[in-house]
Amino acid sequence: MTTPEPAVAHCPALFLAAPASGQGKTTITAALARYHRDLGRKVRVFKMGPDYLDPQILQQASGQPVTQLDLWMAGTEYCRHQFYLAAQQADLILVEGAMGLFDGEPSSADLAVTFN
Repeated sequence: MTTPEPAVAHCPALFLAAPASGQGKTTITAALARYHRDLGRKVRVFKMGPDYLDPQILQQASGQPVTQLDLWMAGTEYCRHQFYLAAQQADLILVEGAMGLFDGEPSSADLAVTFN
C-alpha cells in the first residue's frame, strides 16, 4: 500500500517505554490521555504490537479509538501512515511501547526510531 502523503503533519507526540513489562506504561499513558482529554485536547493513542486489554483501557481514557502498531505484522509503511493520519487530526499523540524498550524483534525502540 503506497500512499503519497502531502507535506508534513505536525503534532506533538510522546513515546512511553520502560525497562520491562509490568512497570506501569499503560497506567501512565491512560492518565496522560485522560488529563489532556479533560483539558479539551483531542488525544490519539497508539499501542505497540498486538494487545487486547491495554487498547480498551487507553480508549476509555482518551475517548478515541486506539490503533495498534505492529512493525512485524503490518509493516513500517502502514504504521507511518496511521501515525500521519492521526497527526492531522490530533492535538497530542501518545504511543505506548510493549514489554521493555529493547525487548522483542522489532522492539519498542525500533518503533520509536521509525517515527523519529
